[in-house]
Amino acid sequence: MNTPEKFGLGLYLAMVTLATGLPVLLGFFAPLWFSQFGAPKPGILLWSPLLTIVFVLIILVLGEISDRIVLKVFNSASKIAVQTLQTLLTFVVMIGCYRLVMTSYQAALIAAVTATLGYLVLSPVINRLEKKAPRSDG
Repeated sequence: MNTPEKFGLGLYLAMVTLATGLPVLLGFFAPLWFSQFGAPKPGILLWSPLLTIVFVLIILVLGEISDRIVLKVFNSASKIAVQTLQTLLTFVVMIGCYRLVMTSYQAALIAAVTATLGYLVLSPVINRLEKKAPRSDG
């Protein structure tokens, strides 16, 4: 792999990381705008970049498991119904993750709504990046 290819791969990975992590990171800061409902636990914002990575991995793993369950149980349902159910299950996982780091359930709910809306907005970008992903020739 020569230098331009390495730079292109690095840029691609940076874009994918930003597109998938940005909604989760925004979820950490959303309760700050609605402080009457709660806030992140003290000192947690310093850990938000690391927690973003952990939350994205949890969401991906549990999302893949729930996707397989939904597709197995509801294999004859319409595509929109299956995607809606998958999004709702991901939302529940996000609420659980955010509840661990927020002072109240309402703050976790605001964070999860923010992250879910962020994913819905960025999903076309993420899907486009997936289609353009570098593939191995092996």
